[in-house]
Amino acid sequence: MTLSKKFIGLVILLVFLIFAGISLGSVLDFSNDNILKLRIPRTITAVICGAGIAIAGLLMQTLFRNPLAGPSVLGISSGSTLGVAIGIFALEALGIGMFYEKFTISVLAILGASAVTLLLLFVSKFVKHSNTLLIVGLMVGYFVSSIVSIFSFYGDKTNLQSFVYWGMGSFNKESEMDSLYFYYVPILLILFLVFFLQKPLNILLTGEKYAVSMGLNTSRMRWITITCTGILVGIITALCGPIAFLGIAVPHLARNFIKKSDHKWVIPFALLIGGSLGLICDIISRLPGLEGTLPLNAVTSFIGAPIVVWIIFKNKMV
Repeated sequence: MTLSKKFIGLVILLVFLIFAGISLGSVLDFSNDNILKLRIPRTITAVICGAGIAIAGLLMQTLFRNPLAGPSVLGISSGSTLGVAIGIFALEALGIGMFYEKFTISVLAILGASAVTLLLLFVSKFVKHSNTLLIVGLMVGYFVSSIVSIFSFYGDKTNLQSFVYWGMGSFNKESEMDSLYFYYVPILLILFLVFFLQKPLNILLTGEKYAVSMGLNTSRMRWITITCTGILVGIITALCGPIAFLGIAVPHLARNFIKKSDHKWVIPFALLIGGSLGLICDIISRLPGLEGTLPLNAVTSFIGAPIVVWIIFKNKMV
């Protein structure tokens, strides 16, 4: 099957899933109010954020040249979570309004994600093995999580309940579309920008020495990659909570589906697969007959964990 046919097939699949996402729910309510204010925003959020976290994972795997690099494994999502925790538990005391609350939490989430990414990039200069970097990322994630736990322990109990629910992950946003544009626009802008990074990303895959010999400004490219990843992970985490495994799994699914590592093809296929898989996980979490909605991370982990194990064995990392 040619790449064009595969691409068209994924587009058709995504369109079908969008209709399914709007139609299906744990409650069989097809009123206009339920569809317009709940299911359509939720479906759009699942597609955009699923695609965004997939691209964030792809950027990390390219930057670190590590098949297991991803926002959740390397502790980047934990850094973003710390930013959100600081925002949630501090905003009420400061009396910040709704718009500024969204803005502040998003900025803190971006800063937290970017800080962890910069730390890992610094550490990567002193470690020889990719597995070592993964262990460092896990330890950073645990360390940051301990700080989050301290905030949670001393935080207001009402805010704590909201924070715990948010940490389970969810695309469910009972909001007007106008308020969600605040999150959608920067994510879409970053995804658009990534299309112009195809050649530099391909050069990064060859290694730093060869990239420099090819005339690539590796320092500037690192900063661009970190900035894009930080914004994507920060905003998506602020909106949906930390989303597990999709950032690691989707880039590998895209590469194996098209049998190529050229970012000219991997980027668009990762976008489609990320959006589709995000929507599939959301649909599963709210299938008719379920009492309420399952936590999103329960579904993404159920699907993503076996893929990560397959990656480990395929790349002979055992």
